[in-house]
Amino acid sequence: MEATQEAIFSKAVNQIAASLKRPLIYGPNNKPLRPVANYQYTRRAAKREGSMKNWNPRQLMSRQEEAMERTRIVERSIDLTNSDPHAAGIVETFATTVVGSGLTPHPTLDPEILGMKKEEVRQIQAQQRAVFQEWAPFADAGGRLSFGSIQFLMQRSLLQFGEYLVLLPMMNDTTRPYSLACQVIHPLRLKTPTDLASKGNIKEGIELGKYGEAIAYWIKKAFSGGFLNRLSDDSKNFLRIPTKQGHRWKVLHGFMAQDPEQVRGIPFFAPALKFFRDLNDFLDAELVSNVVTAAFALFIEAGDGMDPNVLASALAGIEEAGTNPDGSAKTTRYEELDPGGIMYGNQGEKPHAISANRPGATFEPFVTVIKKAIALSVNMPYPVVFKDVGGTNFAGFRSAMLDAWRVFMAQRQWLGQECQKPYTMLMEEAYLRGRLAVKDFYGRMHAITRVEWRGTPKGDIEPVKAAQADKMLIESRLKTRAEAIAERGGDLRTTLEQLEEEEELLEEKGLKGTAPSVMGQELNPAQKEDQNGNN
Repeated sequence: MEATQEAIFSKAVNQIAASLKRPLIYGPNNKPLRPVANYQYTRRAAKREGSMKNWNPRQLMSRQEEAMERTRIVERSIDLTNSDPHAAGIVETFATTVVGSGLTPHPTLDPEILGMKKEEVRQIQAQQRAVFQEWAPFADAGGRLSFGSIQFLMQRSLLQFGEYLVLLPMMNDTTRPYSLACQVIHPLRLKTPTDLASKGNIKEGIELGKYGEAIAYWIKKAFSGGFLNRLSDDSKNFLRIPTKQGHRWKVLHGFMAQDPEQVRGIPFFAPALKFFRDLNDFLDAELVSNVVTAAFALFIEAGDGMDPNVLASALAGIEEAGTNPDGSAKTTRYEELDPGGIMYGNQGEKPHAISANRPGATFEPFVTVIKKAIALSVNMPYPVVFKDVGGTNFAGFRSAMLDAWRVFMAQRQWLGQECQKPYTMLMEEAYLRGRLAVKDFYGRMHAITRVEWRGTPKGDIEPVKAAQADKMLIESRLKTRAEAIAERGGDLRTTLEQLEEEEELLEEKGLKGTAPSVMGQELNPAQKEDQNGNN
């Protein structure tokens, strides 16, 4: 059998060689060269000398150690987000920019793939938009949040806890337009029961399959009352919730995977936790020092033959009694001038003045260096993440914004992929309720429920210049329309379909040609004057 395969392959090589008109060497006598040779050189990174002598990273030896370390990082991240203004601001900036008021699905059904007419596809897309708009205000199982608010909470959880956990129950409530609901759960409730810790297929509360896929989640039940009523970590106090029931999702668990075989998320601030804490402590100490300096008491020394009591006789004071070394009575008087004070000292008592030149000249550069390190750890430009535009020109800030938006758009894309799961389930329920008129839904489910999740556009510092630059590059064939649309978070085919639909609607309403385009037209003098700000 092997000889036959060898002959077939040799014949194929000869035919290829004949077509190329040059020989190709192949045969039993063609000895292979071993690909592994000893040409490796030692690397300085592995040395144990100098500053690297005591650099010995410690490997976690058990799942319990791994879970305890991750839990400690999460708890510190929670405390940091709740107490540190820089961390709180970064979390809010990310969540507000990525999600804002919520990502909105825009159906992008392809008529060619579905084998439908454009009119049929547009009708289905209109039905899908209506279904989502009807369901979104009632998306929360607790009846408090809209779907946009749930997305915002998911993004905040991703940054603060390193992951988010959402249950997708089907609620039997006639007051709701659809049964599908979302219930956001605190990730710390996801853990391995103590009596199941020895089982090899449960890791940090997630029951894994043979390929490492999540089969079920072990979520601890809620307890009522004070600390004494807390439930133990036995399996009887947990709920085992399967990841899926058939093809329908029951749990959404999302995190940014940074390591192979990772099953739980790590908080966003983990690499810079120490920097955040040290900066916060440094600023707090500097603030206290400035307060103390501002409240420095004035010291007045009594001259020869002058009684300190006479100096303070006209003022209400606070007396502190004491004894001089010779045994005579000593009285020290203070006059309270909140926040400072005046101290009337005895003869021979001289103060040591506290320098008031705080903070020092190195304070600002030092804080800036620490902030830049923090910005790098969260993969964001310093002017954007800390909203510090001092010393930044237009080109520098625009470059920083473009770099930041690459991160924001990636986060938005990942969140949209997760939102696609409940959206598909919602469309399935709408189909079963007869509110989505499609054929062969289950055969073409993913093509029928295909959408783009769009949020607030990034905007531009000078949108007219940006649009004109795109127009010039497209006309000179240095850039495609698809690239220009993709930079704004859109899709070429979808945009053209929407433009065609808009043109048809304008013509149907008798409005075609009433909105003149200003792109490429010469501006009149009044418009030029207004654009240059000389009005």
